[in-house]
Amino acid sequence: MMRLNTKQGIEFRVWLTRRFTGILLGLLTTEIDKHGGVPALASTNETVAMFKQGAMEKPYEAEKTVEYPLGSSGILAYKINYKNTTEGVITLEILPEKGKGVNLNLNKSMLFMFYNLLTQACSQSEWRLMERGVSATKH
Repeated sequence: MMRLNTKQGIEFRVWLTRRFTGILLGLLTTEIDKHGGVPALASTNETVAMFKQGAMEKPYEAEKTVEYPLGSSGILAYKINYKNTTEGVITLEILPEKGKGVNLNLNKSMLFMFYNLLTQACSQSEWRLMERGVSATKH
């Protein structure tokens, strides 16, 4: 389950299947490669600042959640739409087979962070997605 939280205490829960995660990783890898690969995105000033502020070290804080727009059990990811904006932001729309989903707007640093978290989760799973060459080619 992927949990996305806002500062206002809203949590979006999305169940990712192995197949969907492979597709998502492929899409993220393609976008990362367009920006010079993982090393280029990891070394931007914004990404470095996020790491210095503990972006990858903060524990999940469930007690702050007050609302679940997609329900407390979440949705099963079925479809993904994406587009690139003229400002260099990738807009991802993750949708269930029917009903509402979640939209993510990822600038270069957030793209790297999202990819990083997803690949860490894949490494801990037994899906073996990373062995199949889905990860970005330049890290």
